[in-house]
Amino acid sequence: MQEIVVTPHLGASTETAQESVAIDTAEQVLSAFADEPVLNALNAPSVEESAFPRIEPYIDIGETAGKIAAQLLDDRITEVEVCYEGDIAQEDVELITASALKGVFQPLEWQVNAVNAPRLADERGIGVTESKTRQTADFQSLVRVTVHDGDTQLSVEGTLFAGEDPRIVRIDSYRVDAVPYGHMMVARNYDEPGVIGRIGSILGDHDINIAAMFNGREDHSGKALTVYNLDDEIPAQVLAELTDDDRIIDVQEITLDD
Repeated sequence: MQEIVVTPHLGASTETAQESVAIDTAEQVLSAFADEPVLNALNAPSVEESAFPRIEPYIDIGETAGKIAAQLLDDRITEVEVCYEGDIAQEDVELITASALKGVFQPLEWQVNAVNAPRLADERGIGVTESKTRQTADFQSLVRVTVHDGDTQLSVEGTLFAGEDPRIVRIDSYRVDAVPYGHMMVARNYDEPGVIGRIGSILGDHDINIAAMFNGREDHSGKALTVYNLDDEIPAQVLAELTDDDRIIDVQEITLDD
């Protein structure tokens, strides 16, 4: 080949280029430590820097909804659906979906994070579905995480109140306004007088303080669901005492602390 000169590519070997690469690397390491997006990560969901402030609160919403759903289902998970409604459906939600999977898998005591959660789902044969719709009935934005065990499914929906206040607003068909943190208890019972009082008395007898509670019921079903925020863990004997009451269908403890 005549009149052709071939030289090695040296563009990145200049002093200026090496300095720029070092600065970019340091900035992305700092972003990772600050739980901000690492823009050029090869093995993690990425998001544009300008879009991150809009999706950031929903990363925790997705993870929390996943944690609650997995603990309530309390069975082998075969499929996970993550649905986005309203304004959030316009965004790049890959990082939120990965965080929702992380939340689903953490109660299973897997070594999981937002980077490896999608790969773990694939390796373990767990189907993952993501869907979006601009339509939403009650909220500006909504994230719904649904887990399946092959026979049954359970959904948990979360949103933000007043911009930065995370709430769980629905568990299956029960409308609630629960603040997700710490030790929680979810009780399903027949919608009869005195049941909530009985639950409060049993917890009080064991020095377990109720910090907050949120009640919802299905229309015409005769059943209700209540979410309790508690100051302490619930011993197994207390859970057994609660379910000894025929009016209480089931009681499950939810732990959101890492």
